[in-house]
Amino acid sequence: MTEPAGIYVHLPYCASRCGYCAFVVTTDDSTRGRYLTAIETEAALVAAEASGARFDSIYLGGGTPSLLAPDEVARLIDSLRGRFAFDDGTEITLEANPEDVGAAAARAWARAGVSRVSVGVQSLEDAELSAVGRRHDSARALAALEALSGEGVAISGDLILGLPLQTAESFRGSLRALCEAVDHLSVYLLETEKSRVLEDDRRRRPERYLSDDGQADAWLEMGEWLAARGFEHYEISNWARDGRRARHNVKYWTRTPTLGLGVSAHELWGDRRRANVSRLERYLAEIEQGRRPLALDRELSAVEAAREEIFLGLRLAAGVPEVRVAEVAALAGDDRLSEDYEGWLSEEILERAGGRVRFTERGFLVSNEVLSRFV
Repeated sequence: MTEPAGIYVHLPYCASRCGYCAFVVTTDDSTRGRYLTAIETEAALVAAEASGARFDSIYLGGGTPSLLAPDEVARLIDSLRGRFAFDDGTEITLEANPEDVGAAAARAWARAGVSRVSVGVQSLEDAELSAVGRRHDSARALAALEALSGEGVAISGDLILGLPLQTAESFRGSLRALCEAVDHLSVYLLETEKSRVLEDDRRRRPERYLSDDGQADAWLEMGEWLAARGFEHYEISNWARDGRRARHNVKYWTRTPTLGLGVSAHELWGDRRRANVSRLERYLAEIEQGRRPLALDRELSAVEAAREEIFLGLRLAAGVPEVRVAEVAALAGDDRLSEDYEGWLSEEILERAGGRVRFTERGFLVSNEVLSRFV
């Protein structure tokens, strides 16, 4: 292994469930103590397999990791440092909701080793936040960003495009205010089909939502505005100032090895794709019996690995080597893929540049259709 690996830890506890959430989460924190012990046990179970590997990122995701007490965050990080070999300057990211961020928490996280905080802002319009069940308002979000700014940690902010009641003007306002406070930005299109409540609401009251064309226009305008202010669009949903890319997340798109700890966590280690079970009680029970609760554990074939290289690598603005796309298209067993590939190029969804193939800015908007053909 030449590149340092990463570790993802899934922390599923939330104070409430947001209307658009499709992740494995729970609002019952009665098992939290058992769960943190289980994470330490799982780390011990995989440590031997990871012996000799170097790591340079930890990502605490969820769920809402910021719900943990600061001493629990410190305990978790110290436990991982005790099991695995980390490089100096390791990136340690904590996902946080604005209502959990204050000066004391920010200080404690930094002291525990957290170097990067990803804040779930989602919008800076109170009506939009309320419409999807967020527990913070815009004032609380801005106060959270200010508290973090004094601790020397890198700050990333999330926004959602397509929220109920959102307009092109309100999205523009949220974007511009957020970019005053962060050096990394993730913007996601609202996937109403993943929430029955939102899907039904959009069907019954479409006037509450930006049209697909309106969202596309807002997305393209956003990209131009961010580029003019020094933000690099380096992945479909991610923009960063110089040197502020999300190191851990880039590992997923470049197929760099990562371990996944916790309920529903996924990993790529060696040539194997693995995923833990998605039921919390089963995860806890199996860990407490001394075994990893794997729902998936399979070795990837050379063809599967090549397809992953394409559909993950194309998410990056740098794209993938053109010769690899041609090879995978020939091996795919999909008679129409080569023809469609040429069509995507002629329609300027994809473009060739310096021996590589990448999405155009407009192409990113329909990337799911293209990427699904390589899965």
